[in-house]
Amino acid sequence: MRPALLKTALFLLITHSALAQKKAPQFTINAKFAHFTDSVVYLNYGTLGSSKTDTAKVTNGSFTFKGHVKEPVPAFIFSKTFKVKVDLFIDNTPITITGDVDSMFNTKVTGKGVVQEFEMFNQQLMNNRKRTIAVYQKAYDLKQAGDTVAAKELQARADSQYNWEFKARNQYIVDHPKSYIAAKELLAYTSTITLANSIKLFNGLDASIKSTNVGKEIAARIELLSKVEEGKPAQNFTQSTPDGKPVQLADYKGRYVLVEFWASWCGPCRAENPNLLKQYQLYNNKGFDILSVSLDNNKDYWLKAVEKDALPWTQVSDLKGWNNEVAVLYGIRAVPASFLIDPAGKIVATGLRGEALNKKLESLFAR
Repeated sequence: MRPALLKTALFLLITHSALAQKKAPQFTINAKFAHFTDSVVYLNYGTLGSSKTDTAKVTNGSFTFKGHVKEPVPAFIFSKTFKVKVDLFIDNTPITITGDVDSMFNTKVTGKGVVQEFEMFNQQLMNNRKRTIAVYQKAYDLKQAGDTVAAKELQARADSQYNWEFKARNQYIVDHPKSYIAAKELLAYTSTITLANSIKLFNGLDASIKSTNVGKEIAARIELLSKVEEGKPAQNFTQSTPDGKPVQLADYKGRYVLVEFWASWCGPCRAENPNLLKQYQLYNNKGFDILSVSLDNNKDYWLKAVEKDALPWTQVSDLKGWNNEVAVLYGIRAVPASFLIDPAGKIVATGLRGEALNKKLESLFAR
């Protein structure tokens, strides 16, 4: 090709590339919150396995985010003080948010397509939460006033209203097989405990949703969790104690062992520790043990929690937080989480806590 023609071809190629980039669709979020005085706000968006966080300056309660997504994704806008916290879906369209930090239930997200679809669904959930909180407050006031009978009735009503949200999320997956929102709900729902139903719900999704990034992530999570469900051999691992001694799960062959995932900062984990200690003292000499895997990333906090809670069994961690290699291997995305493994190395139960754990151990050892 002659030099003049080569230059022309390169110019056209560069120009076309620049125009393509310029024309790439973007999302634009314009938000305004009354009584909001923070100087910075954050936008986290993407799926559970792949997300990014952007930062925006706040001026007189207003801020703007701009960017591009390959497909609609769930997002969360928040400030350091959490005076602003907004769940939404973003797509490459204009989005407007208005609200008041003194009344976050009145936050309104306006957009098109999946943005508006999620807002309508989310408002149903928020309205239910608002009503439920009001009933809980009435129950509390009655109890304080000494009317325990009426308080108990209202408490049961509030519990029922609270549980409605979980049913509504599940039903949305069933009713909207072509929806990104349904896929997002299913990804959050899928766990070792819900695995069988998660597979059923995933099979019900439309092929167009299964082929999206979030659909592929659900499939990968189901595949991972299928390896650590009840009845499967527990996957061996090695992790070190605080003094650097490597410990293998295989070391516990011949005994029942509860692999307990926890962290020093996890309130429910710490609340369960007294019960774990009681069960350990009851059954340790009968063939029961506990192996705790900490999702801490601060060694001092981890060790102080172990000391304060007086936990005598083996503790291990790689201090990588949520990226703890054993937690990743077992698909852990929330703590506390546990796997009860029998002497042959097979998983016999998952997610045992409180009375459920006590009854299981009693059935195994109190004979």
